[in-house]
Amino acid sequence: MNKFVKPIQARYPHVENLLRRHLLLIILALMVVIFSYVSEYFADPDNLIFILMRTAPLGIVVAGQTLVIITGGIDLSVGSVAALTSVVAAKLMTGTDGITLPPGLAVVVALGIAFLIGWVHGWLITRKGLSPFIVTFSSLSLIKGLALVYSKGAPISIPHGLFTWVWRLKPSSYYVPVLVLLVVFGAISYILRNTKLGRYIFAIGGNETVARMSGVRVDYYKTQAYILSSSLAGLSGILLMTHIETGVYTLGENYALISVAAVIIGGASLRGGSGSVWGSLTGVLLLTLVDSGLSVLNISSLWSSSVIGALILLAALADVERRKAQETVPIVRMEQPSQGDSYLSQLVVSLRSTIRQRLACDHIRLYLVDRGTGNLIEQDTSRNDFVIIDQPGHLAKRVEITRQPIWINNLNHEDDSIQPIKPDLQSALVVPVIYHDRVVGVLELQSPYNNMFDETVAVRLMEIAHQISQTMEDAWLLDSGWFLRHTRESFRHLWDQVYLSKCLLSDWLCDYDPQIATMHPTVRGRAVQKLLLNAIEAIQEKKSGDYAYAKRRYQVLHETYVNNLPVEEITKKLGISRRQYFYDLKNALEFVVHLIVNREVSSS
Repeated sequence: MNKFVKPIQARYPHVENLLRRHLLLIILALMVVIFSYVSEYFADPDNLIFILMRTAPLGIVVAGQTLVIITGGIDLSVGSVAALTSVVAAKLMTGTDGITLPPGLAVVVALGIAFLIGWVHGWLITRKGLSPFIVTFSSLSLIKGLALVYSKGAPISIPHGLFTWVWRLKPSSYYVPVLVLLVVFGAISYILRNTKLGRYIFAIGGNETVARMSGVRVDYYKTQAYILSSSLAGLSGILLMTHIETGVYTLGENYALISVAAVIIGGASLRGGSGSVWGSLTGVLLLTLVDSGLSVLNISSLWSSSVIGALILLAALADVERRKAQETVPIVRMEQPSQGDSYLSQLVVSLRSTIRQRLACDHIRLYLVDRGTGNLIEQDTSRNDFVIIDQPGHLAKRVEITRQPIWINNLNHEDDSIQPIKPDLQSALVVPVIYHDRVVGVLELQSPYNNMFDETVAVRLMEIAHQISQTMEDAWLLDSGWFLRHTRESFRHLWDQVYLSKCLLSDWLCDYDPQIATMHPTVRGRAVQKLLLNAIEAIQEKKSGDYAYAKRRYQVLHETYVNNLPVEEITKKLGISRRQYFYDLKNALEFVVHLIVNREVSSS
């Protein structure tokens, strides 16, 4: 069997991934087949259309819930919003409070209230820092209570036949609820894939801190997600009202649980950053089929809640397994590289392995910003070659300037802004690497397949880039000699605290410990001085290697920079040649640099 399976896997490396992505559709199709076998009427077109129409109000709620969950939040008030909207619209139509509005205007007013509720949710969560769970859970009871008081606990009937055309099956039916459902999901899908709002929703859910550091107006876009969720819940309430021709405060009571279940079953994560609106649609269809299938199998509908709960648990377990495969990028410790390697080579090897595991790609290209000149430099770690990128239209240069990811899903088109790493590569994704609100580099990922990159992959790659940003810059500073050069200069001015407070090593230390940046210049200079002195003393504590040689390294540094002795006196005192002195000094400085970069010494 392996003789046949392995060639297929080699030729189609993404078969497993595609199968995983479409597993829910396969399960859905199997359920339809099984229920059709059990009941000859189940697969009847009229019955399937009826199931879709029954799904429509809940599905519309699920579309809004998807947006909120992708941001890392949750909206438990959707059922209560649907109920309040139905009550308000019904009461305004009937004029029981002395105010009678045309049906269309009544619906607009009711939806306006839903819009306002979503804005309040977003404001409380973003501006006041409240938990989405707390805000929407309290709204669940508060809004339902308002609906109960406003309706006085009684159903409010609307004129009979006013909205019969919405739910008519035959004849001359347009299946309005199904059309509304498809329009809503099509619109949300377009928003997520092709608009700034959708891109930022994924970014916020993936890593809100990174999104905020990248210049995203997190509060604004998160509020938009809650507004859309509540507005769609209001639209669902209007549909339910037209179906039963009554506005009642009990409508949509279980929508909060089922909508969250559908989104999670559809592949989204409660931690945010991932999800698909079409996956959520498949999830809600699956739940509706389960409910319908129970009656086909003559199983009591009382089991429905238990089945839904079990599906949520299974989906949550699947999400945990997905997260285990997406562990934090291992930090590359800046040990002395082996002969022929560089620090960046070590980092790229680790980075390529992580990206291969998490994103199924291993073709990467790295660009780094020179800390001294500000130039963007392409790194060829295989040849230790560097190329300055100065063309404004270059894709990496554009990403550095805009701080936003860019992806191209067909590299076969004439495009000079990016070159394939290999001739057979078809698509590319380029993201900024940001550290302490500075773009320190650009990471490029290429794939041999078309249409492999979207917002979700961009967010995940940005998360990886953020995790290695500090290590990557340190590796570049080491490889370029920047760290050794400026550490040596700082040692030469060891007792000049004014110089140390303004030196470039001080700037690096401020990035690592932002608290130092807030210090008075004199205090900051003292902190850099203390760091250097501690580094010298730390050499004595390192027992690795030749102890006599380690002791001489300490003595060379101490006599040169702490005691400020001239070279002649040091060589005479230690009994070494002038050539040996400079060799030992160079090695001692390199050792100190590694201690500082690996945070083995402190400035306190």
